[in-house]
Amino acid sequence: MSYEDIRDKISETSRRKFIAALSITAGASLAGCSMGGSDDGTPTSEPKAAPSQTPDEPAEPLEPPEPDERITSARRIGPRDVSDFGFEDLWAYRKRQAVEALVSDPRVNDVASDWVASFEAYDPLTNRLDAVSIQGTTGMAVDGSPDDTPFEVTAKNRQVAYGLVDRVTDELVGLKINEPIDVTWTRGNWNDTQRARHEKMLDKEEIWQHLEGKEWYPMVKAAEIITSYGDYAHGEASNLAYFVMDGGELKVVSGFMDVTGEEAELLDVHIVNDFAEHPAYRIAQNTGTVGESVLGEVPEPPVMQRPQITAPNGYHRIEEPPNEFEQDGWSITWSGPRTVGAEVSADFNGKPVFSLTAPYSTSTCYDMPKRNGRNTREWMFPDNEPVISGELLYWDIHSLSLGGPGILGKTEYPSTQSRPAGFNIRTHYHTGAVQNARDFHSGHRFAPYNYYINYQFYEDGVFMPVFQRHGPGYVNEFYEYRERENDGPAQYYLENWLTKPTPGTTDGVETKIFDGNEWQTPETEFYFGSNDVSEEHLLRFTNPDGPETIDIPLDNLKEVVVVRPKDDEIGEVIRANPQKPMPELNFYHPAQYVDDEPIQGEEVFFWLLMEAPTDEVPHASGITTYTQMGEFNLSGY
Repeated sequence: MSYEDIRDKISETSRRKFIAALSITAGASLAGCSMGGSDDGTPTSEPKAAPSQTPDEPAEPLEPPEPDERITSARRIGPRDVSDFGFEDLWAYRKRQAVEALVSDPRVNDVASDWVASFEAYDPLTNRLDAVSIQGTTGMAVDGSPDDTPFEVTAKNRQVAYGLVDRVTDELVGLKINEPIDVTWTRGNWNDTQRARHEKMLDKEEIWQHLEGKEWYPMVKAAEIITSYGDYAHGEASNLAYFVMDGGELKVVSGFMDVTGEEAELLDVHIVNDFAEHPAYRIAQNTGTVGESVLGEVPEPPVMQRPQITAPNGYHRIEEPPNEFEQDGWSITWSGPRTVGAEVSADFNGKPVFSLTAPYSTSTCYDMPKRNGRNTREWMFPDNEPVISGELLYWDIHSLSLGGPGILGKTEYPSTQSRPAGFNIRTHYHTGAVQNARDFHSGHRFAPYNYYINYQFYEDGVFMPVFQRHGPGYVNEFYEYRERENDGPAQYYLENWLTKPTPGTTDGVETKIFDGNEWQTPETEFYFGSNDVSEEHLLRFTNPDGPETIDIPLDNLKEVVVVRPKDDEIGEVIRANPQKPMPELNFYHPAQYVDDEPIQGEEVFFWLLMEAPTDEVPHASGITTYTQMGEFNLSGY
């Protein structure tokens, strides 16, 4: 399927669900979309009938109250609505608090406590409201076998609970619980390489002993194009995972393979019981409830005031903006995502700012050694080779076909007394999930990732790239289910954001660094590592023949690489290109591209490397979010 076909399919699926969700009027307290999920995420199956009322159960109100203006006028918060710390704290702290408030409701608690897998979503809103949802499933059925592929997987009885939580009192002021549906997806539509690996792995007693006689399905990949594992370089190892129902619990058989020979060889296997450190269903099981449920007593959260990635019955709400549009002084053109996220170019007040900006690579590191003051290149790749110094690295890509869904939509920020008007283009990726993340949203979320990658634009000439990681990936495996090989962070991210600056010109730029005391003018390509950078540092790109200037404030969690574009390097070459694989397999860190090429008055690539020490946030394996932000300030426009 072509890129255009995939994008159209996802967009049309989400459009149908969004329109359907908007059209649903308030009904019984368990009212919801009365449809299940097909392989492309389109609802198909009828819901199970709600249990009949017993004499001991209170009558359910037929009509919850209508939401008031506080609810209907609430919008998603941007980073300039609050302080930088405040925005990061909302996602790191309030998300967990909102989930706890939601599962404290007796009706929600009853539903969530029966799940075997779960997924949560969150959006902080204005008017001191938190939008939160949890969703999960009670079991799994699989149609498939070692000799009968692909596998059709059905997650049973998925329900979604939506809440609106008062950020001051932690009270639920909005609640809705959807009726249970079954959600189906397919695994095992393999190429010959993946099929051969699967067949080889099933012959291994270390794997088959955990699957025999149980419901299970495989997730066997050819992921070596983005993987380094142990002593294996980029392109030499790949992962496998088998989801299995065992004793009423959903578990994963997780392993890695050496793929350097004609046949894959199993390297190791670990059994993972919980995919996140504190999944929502475990929180529910460990939370006591007091009093009566507010279901039916408070309004149902409107679709527009639900978390964007779960709004229409647990799926993504996608409203793509036009590929070209103008707003707040900005002229925006975007395309993709191919493998590097949405590729955006921008003008401001009719003059060019950048011809490309995109999150080209998200380096996801596990079980790292101590850093000991080294920059990220020296720490992660001490031998200047594409072999991670820790135990595992994924150079994550951001595409439609490997999880998607890509661009969700555009949020508008009206001007306030504290900041100018602006807008955000939000993109979202479940790297490694099935298309449109039907598995991930049903709680089958071991290994794949969960990112928001945002492009924030404001009418005072500020652009902010914002990276948000929700987890879980493999971090709980390294926390709980395997022996650590190193004594540094269990997980560490490096978001490698690539920009081609064009401050008022497309003919080349001047590049300068302010070191806290004076401006420096580097003549050749350079790498400023974190031990070279402080909050006093500033990177500047200017038009040699005009006033247009782009300033980028730095700090000790941001590194900088400035190089000339080259035909055989990532930037000029797209990521994970099967027609041209060597640039990908040779890639490990943008600093590897630094040599003696002159940069003054030349076209350059600027890599902003935003570090994300995710092990520093509470509950790093999935229930809280790590946020990292950059900032581009324009002048002379």
